[in-house]
Amino acid sequence: MQALKSSFIWGWGLGSVGLAVVHNTLNVLLMAYLIRVVGIEPALAGTIVLATKMLDVLTDMPVGWFSDRTQSSMGRRRPFLLAAALVTPIAAYSLFSAGPGAQTQVIISLLLLSAVGYTLFNVPYLSMPAEMTKSPDVRTSMVGIRSSAIAVGTFFGISLAPIIVGKLGGGATGYDGLALVMAVTIFAAFFGCFMSLKGAPDHASAEPPAPLLAQLRSIVRGRSYQMLLSIKILHLLGLAVGSGSLFFFFASALQYDATMLGIYGGVTTLTWTLVMPFWTSLANRIGKRKGYMLATAFYTLVTLTWLLAEPQEPFALLVTRAIAFGVLSGGMLLMGNGMLQDIMDDDYRRHGERRNGVFAASYSLTEKITSGLAAQILGFILSFTGYQRGAAEQTADAIGGLYFTVGIVPTVCMGLSLIAIYYYTLHEDDLRAQDSKAP
Repeated sequence: MQALKSSFIWGWGLGSVGLAVVHNTLNVLLMAYLIRVVGIEPALAGTIVLATKMLDVLTDMPVGWFSDRTQSSMGRRRPFLLAAALVTPIAAYSLFSAGPGAQTQVIISLLLLSAVGYTLFNVPYLSMPAEMTKSPDVRTSMVGIRSSAIAVGTFFGISLAPIIVGKLGGGATGYDGLALVMAVTIFAAFFGCFMSLKGAPDHASAEPPAPLLAQLRSIVRGRSYQMLLSIKILHLLGLAVGSGSLFFFFASALQYDATMLGIYGGVTTLTWTLVMPFWTSLANRIGKRKGYMLATAFYTLVTLTWLLAEPQEPFALLVTRAIAFGVLSGGMLLMGNGMLQDIMDDDYRRHGERRNGVFAASYSLTEKITSGLAAQILGFILSFTGYQRGAAEQTADAIGGLYFTVGIVPTVCMGLSLIAIYYYTLHEDDLRAQDSKAP
């Protein structure tokens, strides 16, 4: 196993705390905030989120391409991390402090600014592990640490954020408090990552990259990458619809307050963090493909149990489900992110050109479009089933729609993704064999 300073490994992982704070807080609370606080109709709220994701598509590829070509005293990727550390916290704070009656144009502008900040960090960031080390085992360890960092950020988004909103009385006041804590957390993670990666190794060709479209056409032809994108789309679609409906589901179907949702999220992410050494070891023993299939198959089965959940169900049952989701979510996350780094490294070995920025950009682009589509789907289902903003009680049809979004949609998506995982072909042993033959 090729050595890499622990400060680089842990410093790189730190950045995922900020990314997960942005991603999961928006997934869990954005639709609820737009509908219940700002006062936007559910279907329109979903359309706004989808539209901003589609507009943000314009930034991913250019950021990836420019970060591949950047030469500076701070390195190729770090200038983008610094820019994101300044932009993203401001956007997040402004969005959640906009309050009731905020103009639609303002909300759209702030969502776009937040997405640009996320892109400035995420695309160069995902490009780095395959450049920092050639060892698939070291990269798996890095991704394991990153997965634990994502668990911390996810804890913020699905546990701490709802608790903050609830404890501050909900409504605009609650989201004002959340905005400040969120902004400080994002800045600390992004800037800390930027500082920690000073002097990190960069195993890259000195040759200038090919034109953007030529690179994109080349990388999307790879079968392993096609399968990974298919898995990513299906997983994100199911997870985003399911997590986006949790706030509504807990309040109306389970008849729990935001604090209980926070406890559920806390148990999930704590479990997720604790099991990462197990998944890292398993990935190195049986391979990421088999590990991914195992985690996804069991996640699909556990998701179906939401259909059996009843109002005020026993706390022990809720915690058991949270633990199961924590174990399986950690496995899916580690395997998918590890596969991306292996694909980047394999592409470099085959072509002698670092195209990690374009890989990361297309991966991030897929994430954004799918998340926007999920918000639109959730908004349409809520509107179609008659969900009423601000109503103390919802109709049977509206509650049925919530069961559909939290149970059926994720189950179908996860089940279909197993086909794509089966046809993923790149194996870690192939990369290790190449290393053993190298002079």
